[in-house]
Amino acid sequence: MSQSQSTQEQPVGMGFLRRLVAYAEEVYGLKKLLDEFSDGRRDPRVPPSVVAAVVLFCGLLRIRSFNALEPKLAKASFQRLVDQPMPKVDGVVQKLCSVDTLGRALCVADLTKARAISWGILSKAERNKVFREGWVGALRYFAIDGWEPFCSCERCCDHCLIRKVKVEREGQVIEVDQYYHRYVVAMLVDERLDLVLDFEPLLPSDLRPDKSDKHEGEQTAALRLLPRLKKKFAWLDAVIADALFANGPFLTAVEALRMSALIVAKKSGEEPLKEALWIWDGQPPSQVVEEARAAERIELWDCPRLTTLQSFKGPIRVVRGRVTDLRAPTALPRTWCVLVTGQAARKLSGRQVIKIIRSRWHIENTAFHQWTTRWRLGHVFIHDGTAIQALFWLFFAAFNLLTLFLYRQLRSFGRDRGKDVTKTISALVDELLDDLATLTTSPWSTAT
Repeated sequence: MSQSQSTQEQPVGMGFLRRLVAYAEEVYGLKKLLDEFSDGRRDPRVPPSVVAAVVLFCGLLRIRSFNALEPKLAKASFQRLVDQPMPKVDGVVQKLCSVDTLGRALCVADLTKARAISWGILSKAERNKVFREGWVGALRYFAIDGWEPFCSCERCCDHCLIRKVKVEREGQVIEVDQYYHRYVVAMLVDERLDLVLDFEPLLPSDLRPDKSDKHEGEQTAALRLLPRLKKKFAWLDAVIADALFANGPFLTAVEALRMSALIVAKKSGEEPLKEALWIWDGQPPSQVVEEARAAERIELWDCPRLTTLQSFKGPIRVVRGRVTDLRAPTALPRTWCVLVTGQAARKLSGRQVIKIIRSRWHIENTAFHQWTTRWRLGHVFIHDGTAIQALFWLFFAAFNLLTLFLYRQLRSFGRDRGKDVTKTISALVDELLDDLATLTTSPWSTAT
């Protein structure tokens, strides 16, 4: 195709969809990654690679449900997008497959192969030195947190957790079973590139390998997740987490993997925060910093080596930062207390420690909130434990591709729309949908 022909075919979406597919194929070998996807169906009419491509682009275009996806499967433009044009019958394009077929395939999907699609993209990005410089203190940070995408009092599956909740029915408050899924998610945290690294489901009591009679908590799933994460992404330096993980067993597990930890500390009656507060009592801050750009004043207190937490062998640094908004002098200051372990993180300044712990909200805003409100992951596409995980892995691969494409290829696009990552990605998806409507040839034909 000549350059003039390509220019003439640029639709209202400015050709971003074709450019994204070309980028995904040329840089990350997306088609090869999709071809590796497999499931347990026997002699399927629709190959697993097609199922993976359809679900991935369903996520990338933020199609709200499988019901909304169904009509698109009969459109020539969507079939070109997944590089699977179907023959016409009496001049009518036939449907690529049914959403029931997608559901059946996801229920028996190989989760290791589904995870490998997202991991393949991240590994290639690392080899391309996307994360080479690190962020604060030249370290690579990731946040972990619990995420509950949906719950129901009506429907359940074998992987559901169960809890008792009170509801009002016919004027009476009664207690009923509520079924829900919960995951521990690990996300790379950077100034712009927030990418999904891995996630691990919390298991119900009957599926726990230790045969406990209680459902798993977040820490149990996190301790299962961390070794796999470090083995795959050895370049990760430090984990950021909330106060749930401010305990010896978790810090010990992080230390054993030769990583640093920055953990929110909230319970003033527990060590080592209890000791730090006693030392700081009545003492002025050791440092006061004014951030002109953020219009903030940060008062810092620092205890470099505390050993009062008996369940952890080693020193723990405790940093307290009190942040005052200079634009609202009458507002109450906000205070963060942080436990810091690991040689690399202990070298950070107190100001850097507070900056990093405040960035933990990236996983809440860029990830959980966006996935629920924009990616419709609060909607149950299919209620099966394996199928949900397979779908999430394909959607997260799409999320990572969008983020990398936006901030590595369309840098001016992001700058034009300010610093709100969620709105910037949404604006790009709108452009991609415009492109899909006018896709006259396969975007893969120019991506090889």
